[in-house]
Amino acid sequence: MPAFCFPKGPEVRFWFLAPTLLFAPLLLGSVPGNAQSAKTADGDPLYRPAPATIVATPLAVAIAGFDRDRDLVVTRAEFDEQVRSSFARGDSDGDGFIGLIELSSWAEATLGHATALPGRFDFDRDGDDRISSAEFEAEFARRFAALDRNRDSRLTRSELVTLVALPGDPRRRGREGDERRRQRR
Repeated sequence: MPAFCFPKGPEVRFWFLAPTLLFAPLLLGSVPGNAQSAKTADGDPLYRPAPATIVATPLAVAIAGFDRDRDLVVTRAEFDEQVRSSFARGDSDGDGFIGLIELSSWAEATLGHATALPGRFDFDRDGDDRISSAEFEAEFARRFAALDRNRDSRLTRSELVTLVALPGDPRRRGREGDERRRQRR
């Protein structure tokens, strides 16, 4: 009989199971997913992904699509041309006005949702329940002026996005963040 005899029967399970049970805690402790549960001295996790702090409104996304020459800048000429084209797409019955139902369809196609802003009350300044080309262009002109922060008659991507501070973010500096850290202790 050989000097080492491989176990047979129920002992086999023990010989294979024992090392697994012995080293499992060590192996599991080194899994990268558990690194997120590690804490700093004050109890904060070592890693937290940053919340979204840069947003683009549906209108800003639509305006970014007005960039016809793909230079990542929307000039006033590109803007005006695409606003007129957008009005023509919205005026599906060709009567020279965008009615309220047409506006919903236009907003769904252009802005991504029928209730996205700008909406009816932004465009329909005279309250006649239809939007003329002049009203449509005037609202877009107001939006262009508001977005063009440096007043160079060009909209860059940085002018089309907005930085936001999320309310209740415990990482915010100041009393609110400090108070939340104290409550966790």
